Amino acid sequence: MAEYKTTVALEIGSQSVTMGVFTPAGRGFALSRYARRDILLDPVEEGMRMDYVGNAIAEMVQELKVRGSEVRNVVSGQQVFMRFIKLPAIDLDDLAEQVGYEAQQHIPFPLEDIIYSYQELADRGEGEREVLLVAIKKDVLDNLNSQVEASSLRTCSVDCTITSLYNAFRANYDEEEPVMLLDIGAKTTDIIFAEEDRFFTRSVTAAGAFITNSIAREFNLSFRDAEQRKIEDGVVSLGNGYTDAMSEEDAALATTIRTAMSRLSSEVQRTINHYRAQYKGNAPTKAYICGGGARLPFALEFLQSALNIPVEYLNPVDILSVGPKIDEAELEQDAICLGPLVGAAITGSGTGEFNIDLVPTSVGKDRAEKKLLPKVAIAGVLALAGAGFYAYAANQSAMESASVLAVAKAADEKVGAINSQIENVYSKYESEMKKIQEYAELYKMRGAYAEVLQQLSRKAASIKFWFNEFAPLINYDVDAAELGEKGELKGTRLIDMRGGRAKSDSSARNAAPEEVNTRKAGKDPMVTAIYISGFTIKPVKGDGLPQRGMMHDLVAANFDERSADSLFSYENKKVESSTMHYFQFVNPKNDKGLPDYVERFSMIMPLKTPIAIPELSAGKK
Repeated sequence: MAEYKTTVALEIGSQSVTMGVFTPAGRGFALSRYARRDILLDPVEEGMRMDYVGNAIAEMVQELKVRGSEVRNVVSGQQVFMRFIKLPAIDLDDLAEQVGYEAQQHIPFPLEDIIYSYQELADRGEGEREVLLVAIKKDVLDNLNSQVEASSLRTCSVDCTITSLYNAFRANYDEEEPVMLLDIGAKTTDIIFAEEDRFFTRSVTAAGAFITNSIAREFNLSFRDAEQRKIEDGVVSLGNGYTDAMSEEDAALATTIRTAMSRLSSEVQRTINHYRAQYKGNAPTKAYICGGGARLPFALEFLQSALNIPVEYLNPVDILSVGPKIDEAELEQDAICLGPLVGAAITGSGTGEFNIDLVPTSVGKDRAEKKLLPKVAIAGVLALAGAGFYAYAANQSAMESASVLAVAKAADEKVGAINSQIENVYSKYESEMKKIQEYAELYKMRGAYAEVLQQLSRKAASIKFWFNEFAPLINYDVDAAELGEKGELKGTRLIDMRGGRAKSDSSARNAAPEEVNTRKAGKDPMVTAIYISGFTIKPVKGDGLPQRGMMHDLVAANFDERSADSLFSYENKKVESSTMHYFQFVNPKNDKGLPDYVERFSMIMPLKTPIAIPELSAGKK
């Protein structure tokens, strides 16, 4: 049964992030409001993509006023693996177990490194069952989800653009003949075939970025400049003297775009042939185009001519009411990009043909905890009922007198003996579990620093600054110490990359382990923070303040302790009120040997979970 309730949907694409709010309206939805942000990055800037995605989400959360809401996320088809799996046509109770086994054979990664969902396709009477498997790498999904949660949203479900777009198409169109959807995105074009009893999809790399790269090569432009040129002046040449009235440069641009689009039409035709030969499908009688690439002037006319079938723009919002705050003229331009958002709302209402749900790690844990609550409640009710029944039985037994008491006493003695045995076994169990826990902690420490370094390199990638020192700090109290004016550290380092040892008792910065233990007076040494120093590039004619702000913002956005995957105990408000405890920038004029455009910085990153140093613990070597 359909359940139409207010839904916040979020699509994270390759070069854009879109968010929409859908509210119940009659027997369907109304698009109450939406927002869209473009993310244009050069290929060399890919390491910073998540920063831009997080900023875009935060801006739209504020604009649409959806802070604290549950959200249905949609990830781009480029980030998922889709496989069509054939299963024997036999009745087995555990379809999930079958799919799990097949997933190991079809996905090129260990099963523990991926998250997958599946759906059984319609039975075509061919003697086999067919399942659509959708998988994504766990770290990719968790990184995306951390950006969502950092903006005070709670992930409800995660779908992919292909199945979500298909749901939106089916909700809007009642096509009896076979049709094809072309979602022309930034990095891939998703080709989707829709027939009465068949579904098939394939993704090709001939898409928006392919056209932009062609322009960049032809005109010797950067990727960013080529994209801007495509947006402002780009059209698809239709041939037959179409470019005669254009300037020489515009004609060359239109011809370059046509050549790139010809690659796309060839890939589409090749996919049609593969679909007909391998999947016994029928040739499409019509095509619908959507996505950012479909906005290119004359793309529709070119594809209609190249494919020799009617081509229309997909309108996924046709069945929706529109809220009064939406500019309808703007919506008309953006509609071809909103299919995945509409599909997410339809999936949430339970009326979509596909129900793909890729579950991030943190969301899976929350679901498991909520699933346990009813069982705990039932156990409590049963315990109370049992107590009541026991009281009643005891009262009846009192009336039956001595014979029943004798039986109860004998049973009590047996239970006492069994309890004694249980206590002995449980004592041994606790002893062994304590050892296992100690070994587990030792094992975790093996990879603790590698995990910290990986998170730093993943979340702090930038061409504007670099690190040159990484030092774990023993029992460092960030509230009690400040970085010096030149970024020097006052505390105890486990590792000193600059070498040497201090002889003064006033600073344990370079002290050996034995000296550290003496100073700590029996307190077990723990690594509680990480000291990082490095250099940042600032404008030659500037004071470096914007660059410092960028550093603050990067740490605030990526390492906030509220992020599910953050390893650091970093609270933005606290840092703003006591900056010197966390950051120090050294003016190059006071740092001999450095040019004016380079600035040295130091940073303290407190750890959420301290790392033990077992070899320094009392009595251990």
